[in-house]
Amino acid sequence: MTALFLLAVLISTGYLISCVIWPFRACRTCAGAGRFRSPSGKAWRYCRKCSGRGAQLRTGRRIWNALKRIDRR
Repeated sequence: MTALFLLAVLISTGYLISCVIWPFRACRTCAGAGRFRSPSGKAWRYCRKCSGRGAQLRTGRRIWNALKRIDRR
């Protein structure tokens, strides 16, 4: 049981460290492109999910930012 707990802590710590180093992930809706092309291929529009940036903040980074915000108060 202790080994399982240590493994969970190790994995969580590794994930949080990776979120600090790489805070963004590619948008799942537009696959990181930030926009969609029309069927004709001539026009395009920005992705609604990521606002045309092509990247979104990872869940672990959102948690990290919330913890930092609490720490500052």
